[in-house]
Amino acid sequence: MKEAIMIGVAIVSAILLILIGIQEPKGEGLGAIGGTASIFHGSSPRQKLLDKLIIVFAVLFAVGVFVAGLM
Repeated sequence: MKEAIMIGVAIVSAILLILIGIQEPKGEGLGAIGGTASIFHGSSPRQKLLDKLIIVFAVLFAVGVFVAGLM
């Protein structure tokens, strides 16, 4: 049973890495110093979906690691 949970955690972590890798950067870096940061503009529907998916998979990862640690 623990092996199945660990495989699930590995799959969830791979998906989480991919989701984090494909999201758009949130800030302008040093360009934000000039006051032209676009952080206050609205997010696209794609970005909102990615944000929600990242939260879901992060919670799944945390729960999976916790459960695997209890076994």
